Amino acid sequence: MSLHLIFNATGLTACTRRCSSGDKFLLLGDGIYAHAQALEAGIEPANLFLLAPDAQARGVGSDLTGTLLRLEYSDFVALTEQCSPIVSWNE
Repeated sequence: MSLHLIFNATGLTACTRRCSSGDKFLLLGDGIYAHAQALEAGIEPANLFLLAPDAQARGVGSDLTGTLLRLEYSDFVALTEQCSPIVSWNE
């Protein structure tokens, strides 16, 4: 399973055209703002994560408690160890 690092909404659009079932998706940087778009695109909430420090810095995520898992940096590292390949989307 791939891990897709999504840095913005444009990257999410490109990613959703090329991802596979069971892939994991981490929204970070300005990609945090694309959380609703990701869910609308059909990404399963169980496979969609927010980087907590980036969500907090942008004031996003408190309304998503229970919907999306927010990861700390140590969780991010653990997720990268579980997935291969890791693909960055910043188009």
